[in-house]
Amino acid sequence: MMNSSHFIEVFSRYLLSQKQSTIRIIGHGASGKSSLAKELAGVLGDKVTLLETDPYISSSEYRKLVVPKAFPDQKVTASIPIIHELKSLERDILALQQGISILTIHEPWSPSKILHGEKPILIVEGMSAAFLPQSLFDVTLACYTDSQTELNRRLDRDTKVRQRNSEFVTKTHAVRRQQYHHYIEPIIKNADILIDQSANDFKVIYQSSYLKDLK
Repeated sequence: MMNSSHFIEVFSRYLLSQKQSTIRIIGHGASGKSSLAKELAGVLGDKVTLLETDPYISSSEYRKLVVPKAFPDQKVTASIPIIHELKSLERDILALQQGISILTIHEPWSPSKILHGEKPILIVEGMSAAFLPQSLFDVTLACYTDSQTELNRRLDRDTKVRQRNSEFVTKTHAVRRQQYHHYIEPIIKNADILIDQSANDFKVIYQSSYLKDLK
């Protein structure tokens, strides 16, 4: 069984053996996808461009204007495709794949920066990427955790980094989880590589056939 370091080592070796690759790393909130993407990018160094997709999620101001069809009595979470700026994200991915540099979207917590398109490996990380056509990507890697692990991580991160009230995080957790199961879980099940990080463990559940030789 692969641990995190072993997986990153062998997957990086696989990516470096390809002429050009676009990878997406998707999953629900607090599933470990951001940390995994940054670790992978750190190993790949100057061969990789990392595009983080959180800035492509509409702000809470606009989310209030949307009612989830499947859950009309619930608030909108990032699990719902309509709140993501998918056309803009697809445009930026295509530009990078064609060797064109882009200026990322500015957010108060994520200042704009230039991403260069001449690098052979592109990693697209975040929930937004889940709702784009699979044909844009060479490999889809999905992360998930059980409900309790997600809640524990949200409580730790959102209260410290995002200044949210712990009561609010706990109260909205069930809604987030329910919408994740409805909108994102079916996409995750079709990923090439599925990683379970429940209880802060790291288990590669399955790999697509052309990646099974990674050792």
